[in-house]
Amino acid sequence: MNYLNTLASQGKINENANVKDQHSIIINAPIARVWGILVNMEAWPEWNDKIKKVKVDGEVAVGTNFGWTFDGKKFNSQIQSADEPTTLAWTGKSSLVKSVYVWQLEDDENQTIATLSNSLEGTFTILFNKHQKIYNDLLNWLQTLKDKAES
Repeated sequence: MNYLNTLASQGKINENANVKDQHSIIINAPIARVWGILVNMEAWPEWNDKIKKVKVDGEVAVGTNFGWTFDGKKFNSQIQSADEPTTLAWTGKSSLVKSVYVWQLEDDENQTIATLSNSLEGTFTILFNKHQKIYNDLLNWLQTLKDKAES
């Protein structure tokens, strides 16, 4: 995990992972609003139906641990970058998967360009995490963030 932690702290995913993807969306809301929604991690289930539970062990900061359930899988994660208001990145582990998630926000006047990158690796990753599923999951997360920020 040390290698993944280093990548995430630099705002990068593992480009050599079994499964990886990246997508962006334009959100018609100021970056401060989008950032506020994103770092209110325990509220993620309120606007993303793939996330059922999030428990953060303290403030959103580098080194903070959190547990969450995404699409029925439980992850133990640690924040590796929390550079307000542009970058939130973490690494995580479930029983069979190691992951890196990187959110990048870019201010574009009164809009925000949000980019979500994800890499997954592990022995059975390719069997249970098909590229199309990751593609759809990232698009869903971006769209639900957009919907929440614009409401």
